[in-house]
Amino acid sequence: MSWQQYIKATQELGFTKVAIIARANYQTLASSSAQDIATAWKDGDKQINENQELLDDWADMKKNAFCFFGQKFNILSRFDEDAGYYGLVCAKGKEVCIAGQFKTIWFIAQAVKKPAKAPKTDPGFAGAPKAYTEITKNIWDALAEGGV
Repeated sequence: MSWQQYIKATQELGFTKVAIIARANYQTLASSSAQDIATAWKDGDKQINENQELLDDWADMKKNAFCFFGQKFNILSRFDEDAGYYGLVCAKGKEVCIAGQFKTIWFIAQAVKKPAKAPKTDPGFAGAPKAYTEITKNIWDALAEGGV
């Protein structure tokens, strides 16, 4: 599968923004749109460099936020998966962000948190943990098995 096909498959799960970035050189390999890439922006007076967010130690428990897609998300959970990647589960308001750090890529996806009574056909997920379960089961485990 091409990187763009992984973007499409992730969007079909219910994610709205997706980016796949090479760890070797920070090159965007594929994204859901030209705007859905690592950028620099200001959070109040603080300069945010999303490439630095990718480079930071995701296992550092003092790090309680992850910034990507121009937003600051609260880190809810961290997972060091046996399959060979490290995952972050993040949320802010009605948005969820799921980030994966593999051997050769970073894979970041964002979706909306939908109301409990929303139709199944509505895009999004019941919450960040459900979004993480869906992306790992349907996309990430296979990538990790492939040695990405």
